[in-house]
Amino acid sequence: MHGIRETKDLVLSADGQDQHSLKLFRDQVAGDDTPDQSATGTSGSKLTDPNGLDPGGASAVDRFGRRLRMWGELVKYRLSCHVLSHLRLFKAVFAVLRVVRPIAIVGNVLVATKASDVREVLERFDDFELGDTIEPGMPWGPFLMTVDGREQHAREREMLQSVVEKTDARLIRTIASENCQSCIEALKDSGQIDVVADLAEPVMVAVLAEYFGVPPLNGDRQRMAGVMRNLAGIIMVNPPVGSLPWSRSRADIADLTCQLTQQLGSGGPTTAAASHPSIPAHSLLARLQRRHGQPGNPPWFDEEWIRCYLTGLVATGGATIIRGVTHAVDQLLEQTGALPHAQELSAALERAIHHDQTSITADAPNGQLAAAREALRGCIYEAMRFRPMLPLLVRTCPRDTIIANGTPRARRVPAGTLVLAPPLAAMFDSEAFPDPLTFRDRPIESYFHFGFGPRHCFGKYIADVVMLEIVRALMRLPGLARAPGQGGQVGYDGPAPCSLRVTFNANGSEPVH
Repeated sequence: MHGIRETKDLVLSADGQDQHSLKLFRDQVAGDDTPDQSATGTSGSKLTDPNGLDPGGASAVDRFGRRLRMWGELVKYRLSCHVLSHLRLFKAVFAVLRVVRPIAIVGNVLVATKASDVREVLERFDDFELGDTIEPGMPWGPFLMTVDGREQHAREREMLQSVVEKTDARLIRTIASENCQSCIEALKDSGQIDVVADLAEPVMVAVLAEYFGVPPLNGDRQRMAGVMRNLAGIIMVNPPVGSLPWSRSRADIADLTCQLTQQLGSGGPTTAAASHPSIPAHSLLARLQRRHGQPGNPPWFDEEWIRCYLTGLVATGGATIIRGVTHAVDQLLEQTGALPHAQELSAALERAIHHDQTSITADAPNGQLAAAREALRGCIYEAMRFRPMLPLLVRTCPRDTIIANGTPRARRVPAGTLVLAPPLAAMFDSEAFPDPLTFRDRPIESYFHFGFGPRHCFGKYIADVVMLEIVRALMRLPGLARAPGQGGQVGYDGPAPCSLRVTFNANGSEPVH
């Protein structure tokens, strides 16, 4: 039954024997992309052999063949990461298909390119499933995104939603705002800042610790930023088994599993937050534990469920928000008129906050303040439209069905078809987004960034607040500009952003170049 939560074989448990496996994973991470042929797991088999076979007796030809296959898989992995992060090819292909064949079927793959068709795929929960497609990228165990049964999905979403409080946006805003301020204050005299490493990642690590209840592993904030990148990376593009990205992600899952297991076992469901200082009482983890201690819970809601879901929130929430805000800032600097517009909206928000000094902690902000936040949020969404945090969404079709039924472009979709529903294609459809090549104000509900229907993004309320506070903090910097050279372009670690350097006037001086 779906409710029975078991940690998968690829995720190491927290007992003493597995600490040896963790060391082997870490030793492998210290090497290059090529698997370490000397490392062994607890069973004695080589960690890096995809089939779990001992290659010790393999011939030189076999070893060379394995190595060659690994390099081929790595080339394919890196190419996939590149095209998912640099979107010109996809934009061109979708533009052609939208005119020639709006719903294209090539072999076992269907590509929808019109906004209405992409939205239809995302809203039809039963006809276009996600679990089988995304589950290999979530080896820590079941999570909301892997649950395809409509009723069970609704129950688990409701359980997660039950611990979200009305004042959470205020709490997240305070955490993000204070950390943005401290990050920028530390670099105010330098005239430059890395949007990812110096701002977005530290802010998101703080949100994980103070709101999610998941502190940095071993107290290392940089390590936790790497964990977010590695876990999000395997969801977007699953790396070859035995490669460095694969090994790093498994080591991070193992370490995160150990930490969460210790947190969950640190005093029982009702006292863990009090007995474990790393769990804030207002955090999602503490709330889930308190809920777990109440009578009448369903049998599937246990500590393993909490562990899997906290791991899932770290993986899907942390680096995805960082990717989204990094892409937004990149496009605010890129698109004509976007940066001055964002600065004007940010200034209007500052004025609204000034007129209501308690708004950052108020449960019900006034209309002027809410409108100012909504306007800046719309500007961020428009920037992300040009470079979405998730350009492609994938579904599978479990049964024969029809898409765009009743239109001239209607197509029959055979069972087993892999369906691509790209937000990137949808948000450049001129019928839904007039003048799509121009940066302009649009209805905020029209964007595809967080999906639609029963699978809409659970963490949207977190992303909205964190991204707005990061952009707001940057827009206050005088003379904000893209840094020259490669440093001023988005750099990636796999599919996850790791750098974007910008300059500003330090103490009224010229920007640093």
